[in-house]
Amino acid sequence: MLEISSLADPTPLDRTKVEEAFRITGQYLLDRKALGEIVVYGGSAILLQFDWRRTSMDVDARIVSTGNHGLVVEAMHYAANRLGLHSSWLNESVAMYARRGEENADRVFVGTYPSAERFGLRVMAAKPSYILAMKLAALERFTVEDRDYQDAINLGAECRVTTTEGLRAIFRKYFGDEPLPRSAELRLRDLANAIKTKLD
Repeated sequence: MLEISSLADPTPLDRTKVEEAFRITGQYLLDRKALGEIVVYGGSAILLQFDWRRTSMDVDARIVSTGNHGLVVEAMHYAANRLGLHSSWLNESVAMYARRGEENADRVFVGTYPSAERFGLRVMAAKPSYILAMKLAALERFTVEDRDYQDAINLGAECRVTTTEGLRAIFRKYFGDEPLPRSAELRLRDLANAIKTKLD
Protein backbone atom coordinates (compact mmCIF):
# COMPACT_ATOMS: atom_id res chain seq x y z
CA MET A 1 0.00 0.00 0.00
CA LEU A 2 1.38 3.41 -0.98
CA GLU A 3 1.75 5.96 1.77
CA ILE A 4 -0.19 9.04 0.70
CA SER A 5 1.08 12.55 1.32
CA SER A 6 -0.95 14.25 4.05
CA LEU A 7 0.30 17.82 4.16
CA ALA A 8 -1.99 19.96 6.32
CA ASP A 9 -2.68 22.70 3.79
CA PRO A 10 -2.59 22.19 0.03
CA THR A 11 -0.38 24.68 -1.77
CA PRO A 12 -1.53 26.17 -5.08
CA LEU A 13 -0.46 24.25 -8.16
CA ASP A 14 0.93 26.02 -11.21
CA ARG A 15 1.02 24.55 -14.70
CA THR A 16 4.59 23.32 -14.34
CA LYS A 17 3.76 21.37 -11.17
CA VAL A 18 0.57 19.90 -12.65
CA GLU A 19 2.37 18.71 -15.77
CA GLU A 20 5.20 17.28 -13.66
CA ALA A 21 2.60 15.29 -11.69
CA PHE A 22 1.07 14.10 -14.96
CA ARG A 23 4.49 12.97 -16.22
CA ILE A 24 5.16 10.94 -13.06
CA THR A 25 1.65 9.47 -13.20
CA GLY A 26 2.07 8.61 -16.87
CA GLN A 27 5.42 6.92 -16.29
CA TYR A 28 3.97 4.88 -13.42
CA LEU A 29 1.19 3.63 -15.69
CA LEU A 30 3.51 3.06 -18.64
CA ASP A 31 5.80 0.93 -16.47
CA ARG A 32 2.75 -1.26 -15.79
CA LYS A 33 1.72 -1.35 -19.46
CA ALA A 34 -1.49 0.53 -18.69
CA LEU A 35 -3.18 3.56 -20.22
CA GLY A 36 -5.08 5.97 -18.01
CA GLU A 37 -7.34 8.68 -19.39
CA ILE A 38 -8.62 11.68 -17.46
CA VAL A 39 -10.75 14.73 -18.23
CA VAL A 40 -9.87 17.92 -16.35
CA TYR A 41 -12.35 20.65 -15.39
CA GLY A 42 -12.51 23.94 -13.49
CA GLY A 43 -9.49 26.03 -12.64
CA SER A 44 -7.01 23.37 -13.68
CA ALA A 45 -8.66 23.07 -17.12
CA ILE A 46 -8.32 26.85 -17.47
CA LEU A 47 -4.71 26.66 -16.25
CA LEU A 48 -3.84 24.13 -18.95
CA GLN A 49 -5.42 26.22 -21.74
CA PHE A 50 -4.82 29.88 -20.89
CA ASP A 51 -1.96 31.96 -19.52
CA TRP A 52 -4.23 34.24 -17.49
CA ARG A 53 -4.92 31.55 -14.88
CA ARG A 54 -1.71 31.00 -12.93
CA THR A 55 -2.67 28.52 -10.20
CA SER A 56 -5.30 26.07 -9.05
CA MET A 57 -5.71 24.57 -5.60
CA ASP A 58 -6.22 21.09 -7.06
CA VAL A 59 -6.92 19.26 -10.29
CA ASP A 60 -10.66 18.66 -10.73
CA ALA A 61 -10.80 15.58 -12.93
CA ARG A 62 -12.70 12.44 -13.86
CA ILE A 63 -10.92 9.19 -14.64
CA VAL A 64 -12.61 8.00 -17.82
CA SER A 65 -10.47 5.02 -18.83
CA THR A 66 -12.33 1.79 -18.23
CA GLY A 67 -11.17 -1.08 -16.09
CA ASN A 68 -8.20 0.56 -14.39
CA HIS A 69 -9.61 3.31 -12.15
CA GLY A 70 -7.82 1.93 -9.10
CA LEU A 71 -4.46 1.79 -10.85
CA VAL A 72 -4.79 5.38 -12.08
CA VAL A 73 -5.60 6.52 -8.51
CA GLU A 74 -2.57 4.57 -7.29
CA ALA A 75 -0.41 6.33 -9.89
CA MET A 76 -1.78 9.73 -8.80
CA HIS A 77 -0.93 8.92 -5.17
CA TYR A 78 2.56 7.91 -6.23
CA ALA A 79 2.99 11.30 -7.95
CA ALA A 80 1.74 13.05 -4.80
CA ASN A 81 4.39 11.32 -2.71
CA ARG A 82 7.16 12.03 -5.21
CA LEU A 83 6.33 15.74 -5.38
CA GLY A 84 5.13 16.35 -1.82
CA LEU A 85 1.62 17.22 -3.00
CA HIS A 86 -1.49 17.06 -0.85
CA SER A 87 -3.27 13.72 -1.12
CA SER A 88 -6.29 15.48 -2.64
CA TRP A 89 -4.35 17.13 -5.47
CA LEU A 90 -6.56 15.15 -7.87
CA ASN A 91 -10.19 15.78 -6.91
CA GLU A 92 -12.82 13.51 -8.44
CA SER A 93 -15.82 15.19 -6.79
CA VAL A 94 -16.27 17.28 -9.95
CA ALA A 95 -18.12 14.31 -11.45
CA MET A 96 -21.33 15.49 -9.78
CA TYR A 97 -21.14 18.79 -11.69
CA ALA A 98 -20.30 17.40 -15.14
CA ARG A 99 -23.13 17.27 -17.64
CA ARG A 100 -24.99 14.07 -18.27
CA GLY A 101 -24.06 12.46 -21.57
CA GLU A 102 -20.76 14.29 -21.88
CA GLU A 103 -19.14 13.67 -25.27
CA ASN A 104 -15.67 13.92 -26.78
CA ALA A 105 -16.87 17.06 -28.57
CA ASP A 106 -17.10 18.72 -25.13
CA ARG A 107 -13.36 18.25 -24.61
CA VAL A 108 -10.02 19.41 -25.98
CA PHE A 109 -6.86 17.34 -26.07
CA VAL A 110 -4.19 18.51 -23.60
CA GLY A 111 -1.40 15.98 -23.93
CA THR A 112 0.07 12.54 -23.32
CA TYR A 113 2.53 11.82 -20.52
CA PRO A 114 5.37 11.27 -19.90
CA SER A 115 5.89 12.05 -23.60
CA ALA A 116 4.07 12.16 -26.90
CA GLU A 117 5.92 9.06 -28.11
CA ARG A 118 5.70 6.85 -25.03
CA PHE A 119 2.80 7.46 -22.69
CA GLY A 120 0.68 5.94 -19.97
CA LEU A 121 -1.59 8.92 -19.36
CA ARG A 122 -3.81 10.80 -21.79
CA VAL A 123 -5.23 14.10 -20.58
CA MET A 124 -8.19 15.97 -22.00
CA ALA A 125 -9.87 19.11 -20.66
CA ALA A 126 -13.33 20.58 -20.81
CA LYS A 127 -13.48 23.09 -23.67
CA PRO A 128 -13.77 26.79 -22.70
CA SER A 129 -17.51 27.11 -23.40
CA TYR A 130 -18.21 24.03 -21.28
CA ILE A 131 -16.13 25.39 -18.39
CA LEU A 132 -18.04 28.67 -18.72
CA ALA A 133 -21.35 26.82 -18.42
CA MET A 134 -20.09 25.09 -15.28
CA LYS A 135 -18.86 28.40 -13.86
CA LEU A 136 -22.28 29.97 -14.48
CA ALA A 137 -23.89 27.23 -12.39
CA ALA A 138 -21.24 27.77 -9.70
CA LEU A 139 -22.08 31.47 -9.29
CA GLU A 140 -24.63 30.51 -6.63
CA ARG A 141 -21.88 29.52 -4.20
CA PHE A 142 -19.35 31.74 -2.46
CA THR A 143 -15.71 31.23 -3.41
CA VAL A 144 -12.52 32.86 -2.24
CA GLU A 145 -12.07 36.20 -4.03
CA ASP A 146 -15.23 35.33 -6.00
CA ARG A 147 -12.96 33.30 -8.27
CA ASP A 148 -15.79 31.60 -10.19
CA TYR A 149 -17.10 35.02 -11.18
CA GLN A 150 -13.65 36.24 -12.24
CA ASP A 151 -13.10 33.04 -14.23
CA ALA A 152 -16.51 33.52 -15.89
CA ILE A 153 -15.50 37.03 -17.01
CA ASN A 154 -12.31 35.75 -18.62
CA LEU A 155 -14.00 32.71 -20.17
CA GLY A 156 -16.84 34.87 -21.48
CA ALA A 157 -14.23 37.07 -23.14
CA GLU A 158 -12.51 34.03 -24.65
CA CYS A 159 -15.87 32.79 -25.99
CA ARG A 160 -16.89 36.32 -27.11
CA VAL A 161 -20.19 36.10 -25.23
CA THR A 162 -21.30 39.58 -24.16
CA THR A 163 -25.05 39.35 -23.52
CA THR A 164 -27.19 37.76 -20.84
CA GLU A 165 -29.01 35.74 -23.50
CA GLY A 166 -25.68 34.57 -24.92
CA LEU A 167 -24.63 33.39 -21.46
CA ARG A 168 -27.94 31.57 -20.98
CA ALA A 169 -27.48 29.93 -24.39
CA ILE A 170 -24.03 28.64 -23.35
CA PHE A 171 -25.56 27.17 -20.21
CA ARG A 172 -28.44 25.54 -22.11
CA LYS A 173 -26.04 24.08 -24.69
CA TYR A 174 -24.44 21.92 -22.01
CA PHE A 175 -27.14 21.54 -19.38
CA GLY A 176 -30.28 21.50 -21.51
CA ASP A 177 -33.42 22.27 -19.59
CA GLU A 178 -31.76 22.44 -16.18
CA PRO A 179 -32.57 25.82 -14.63
CA LEU A 180 -29.74 28.23 -13.96
CA PRO A 181 -29.68 28.77 -10.18
CA ARG A 182 -31.64 31.90 -9.20
CA SER A 183 -28.68 33.53 -7.47
CA ALA A 184 -26.57 32.95 -10.60
CA GLU A 185 -29.31 34.34 -12.85
CA LEU A 186 -29.30 37.55 -10.81
CA ARG A 187 -25.60 38.07 -11.61
CA LEU A 188 -25.83 37.59 -15.39
CA ARG A 189 -26.32 41.25 -16.29
CA ASP A 190 -23.32 42.36 -14.24
CA LEU A 191 -21.30 39.50 -15.71
CA ALA A 192 -22.22 40.40 -19.30
CA ASN A 193 -21.26 44.03 -18.65
CA ALA A 194 -17.93 42.98 -17.09
CA ILE A 195 -17.16 40.84 -20.16
CA LYS A 196 -17.97 43.75 -22.49
CA THR A 197 -15.69 46.01 -20.46
CA LYS A 198 -12.87 43.48 -20.66
CA LEU A 199 -13.21 43.22 -24.44
CA ASP A 200 -13.38 47.01 -25.01
